[in-house]
Amino acid sequence: MNPSPVLSDGVVTLRCLVPDDSPAMLAGEDDDQVRWLNEGRRSEPARQRQWILDNATEWSTGGPRRHLGIVDAASGELAGTVEAHLAIPGLGVGTANLSYAVFPRWRGRGYAVRGVRLVRRWLASSTDAERAVLRVDPGNAPSLRVARDAGCRPPRTGPHGLLVHDLPIREPARVVLTCGPAGSGKSTHARRLEVAGYERLSFDDEAWRRGWRRHPVPVAAEVHAALQAALVAHVRAGRDVVVDTSFWSRARRDEYRALLAPLGVVPVVHLQVTPRDEILRRLASRADEGPHDVVVPPDLALAYLDGFQVPTCDEGPVLEVGPGG
Repeated sequence: MNPSPVLSDGVVTLRCLVPDDSPAMLAGEDDDQVRWLNEGRRSEPARQRQWILDNATEWSTGGPRRHLGIVDAASGELAGTVEAHLAIPGLGVGTANLSYAVFPRWRGRGYAVRGVRLVRRWLASSTDAERAVLRVDPGNAPSLRVARDAGCRPPRTGPHGLLVHDLPIREPARVVLTCGPAGSGKSTHARRLEVAGYERLSFDDEAWRRGWRRHPVPVAAEVHAALQAALVAHVRAGRDVVVDTSFWSRARRDEYRALLAPLGVVPVVHLQVTPRDEILRRLASRADEGPHDVVVPPDLALAYLDGFQVPTCDEGPVLEVGPGG
């Protein structure tokens, strides 16, 4: 059995269609959808319901045609559909054809683009497909905009005059290495990236989980090994990652760069630029109430500041981040 996924980006949710969706699908079918997707034929209620049941069978049996409803996350209303067809003759092994339709009242909100991006994410994590294509009639201007905004490559002309847009499925993940002394605000910045969709891997969280409550951490090598294993797994799955630790030395930064190089990923160092006095003030106010509140003795705090090796652009990409993140 291959259960259908439920995918969401917070604005739209993709889910398998159910028979109760038939009225909304019939009501949302307009002349444009009939022209571009239905080969000029209007849908009929009985055939529509049977098509929905057949679609569920495709999911449960691992068939090639995977159709999902695009649901407005706020209201729960069906706003359109998106499909990945994994075995269209002539497209080649490992190629998924993507198609989509958004009902008139929901158009102009980017729902088709969101649907395509979510399906691409599912294809990358759950199938062997290597690329997707969007085949669009040159006269279908709205669909051409979807292909552009979804990140497709410039089109080529395919059979029947259709414009074929290639959409890579497994693009390199983005990796951020936070960088700065204890108390500089790295974890606050990393959490902001986490809200934006990054997986956050935290040295302090992992050390705390292992029972360490004081600086310096004597099992730093073990903690970094755990972070690196998780980092590689996330990157291979196409997920963006922020590694939340001090990266105080160039050697440690280079170690992570070397780990990522075979995966085709160049990490970006986010250097936390925070005044020295502010860092010392923050560390002096810590109370051992959690992994990011571990007390750092004054002499050790000064040693961290004095021993910090500021990254330079000759290492690789560096982005400065202010005290507010």
